[in-house]
Amino acid sequence: MAGKYDQYIFNPPRRQICAQDDGRIVFDGLWTNYNQIGYDFTFGHQFVTKPFVSNNPTHTHNFHEILAWYGGNPEDPEDFGAEIVLYIGEELVKYVFTKPTVVSLPKDMPHCPLEITRVDSPIIQIEMMFIGEGGTREPFFDKDKK
Repeated sequence: MAGKYDQYIFNPPRRQICAQDDGRIVFDGLWTNYNQIGYDFTFGHQFVTKPFVSNNPTHTHNFHEILAWYGGNPEDPEDFGAEIVLYIGEELVKYVFTKPTVVSLPKDMPHCPLEITRVDSPIIQIEMMFIGEGGTREPFFDKDKK
């Protein structure tokens, strides 16, 4: 059904991102970018059903990023059957999350590696990036620069 505001409504496509080193899937969910919404904002979400290690070394962005993890139990929003490990800052401060969590990463804040070490029940992972064209991801440590 065509409507007056159709240009503001769309269905985000499924996107899979595979690790370059071994081909494993590190993101399999719905992804919306700035081209689709006409605004400098990109976001994606996926359901996580098993542990995994991200393929991202410690890195920085030229934009603000928000990472979030929520439980998948619609009966209890505080039910979180997982453990997330994320390192933040140039000194790699280790954070372990065992409940729904939102992490706000300002521009140029070093972060990662990221590991989901335990998944007892499905969780939702969300990534939001406040950037349009020209977004960068730069390895932070010299050993990761190619």
